[in-house]
Amino acid sequence: MSSGNDRGGLFSPEFCEKHCPICTRARAGHRLARALQRLELRLTGGGCPWGRARRRAYGVEPHQPRPSRDEDAGDDA
Repeated sequence: MSSGNDRGGLFSPEFCEKHCPICTRARAGHRLARALQRLELRLTGGGCPWGRARRRAYGVEPHQPRPSRDEDAGDDA
């Protein structure tokens, strides 16, 4: 059994980030993929397990791009 912090586990946030056919296209701006993703979020009450893992790991919804490291570092100044 893998823990919630295991990025190589069954529900890895990296799958949503790089390989999910719906989420990657929704982040790229495809309207049909975004509509399917909205439907999925409503039907499942929060999205698929990979999208929920991505939300926990990166703090963003599955359709939103991950914040860059430069933006995170700019908050300290």
